[in-house]
Amino acid sequence: MLLSAPVYPTPVRACPELSHARAELWLKNDGLTHPIYGGNKVRKAERLIAEAERRGAKRVVSFGAAGSHHLLTLAMFARAAGLESAALVFPQPRTTHVLDTLRAAIGLGLQVHPVRPAAWLPWALPRVLRRSDYLIAPGGSNAIGARACADAVDELAQQIAAGELPSPDLIVVPLGSGGTCAGLAAGVVRRGLACRVLGVQVVGGVGPRLAARYLARRVLQLSGASEDHEKLATRLSFDASQVGPGYGVSTAAGARATNIAREIGLVLEPTYTAKAFAGVLQLLDTATDSDANQLGRPQRILYWHTLSATSLEPLLREAPGEFELPGAVRSLLRR
Repeated sequence: MLLSAPVYPTPVRACPELSHARAELWLKNDGLTHPIYGGNKVRKAERLIAEAERRGAKRVVSFGAAGSHHLLTLAMFARAAGLESAALVFPQPRTTHVLDTLRAAIGLGLQVHPVRPAAWLPWALPRVLRRSDYLIAPGGSNAIGARACADAVDELAQQIAAGELPSPDLIVVPLGSGGTCAGLAAGVVRRGLACRVLGVQVVGGVGPRLAARYLARRVLQLSGASEDHEKLATRLSFDASQVGPGYGVSTAAGARATNIAREIGLVLEPTYTAKAFAGVLQLLDTATDSDANQLGRPQRILYWHTLSATSLEPLLREAPGEFELPGAVRSLLRR
């Protein structure tokens, strides 16, 4: 499979339709990282597959939910490199987007090993793993993947310097496995940008926050900036108010965010981006005159969009239909 190179830098633009006197919204669209299948996972997968090749691996193995964008992206890059790909996959609520993502990943060669419940992953892994495999953390969120996201802040800084957007006060991004959020926070610290990264949790509990903090510190360490660890406390924060009933479950706020985003040409999905954008809308709604007065201008919020902006249709042409999937795989789609 021939694969064109990722497209960097991804574009930035103002969103005046949702801005007001107290806060203005900007967008960085990482959905356009690749012409075949974009999204934030491209930055990670590109480097993770290169690491697998460096190690002489024959196959990459990872983990994720049935509709994992990470697993689809990993399968795409693995196939292009002549590597096999496999994953331990746990259930996720069924939507058309989740089904299509799973079908596309399988069409690209992903070997799916169903695991239910997700808590059984540690026991299932030894049955799947081979000696020549390169094992990758969920979401591609290891130090290599997170560092790729930190380098994306260098890209952003160049766009700021070129006058494409002003320096933001706040960068908002979904927080799942933690790698993207961690990388952006480490990149902000490393670059010395005067802004904060807000991870909007799509999974409840302290796990995502602990993972993000650990990975951010690890990226700074690998970048030779260990002395900047303490700055993370003021540069990385979290919002757990949008989780709703759980991972992959739609919320009313997310549905509202999806409708509003559509009006500005942005497509969201329920698991990650709808919840993150709902967090953005809440920030816009609650911005105060006193905050703007203190800054001497509206607060600048940058939404870092992570969902692929390209159609899955070309990938679905060579993918199995829903009822061509094995029953054990179809059962991963909870109704």
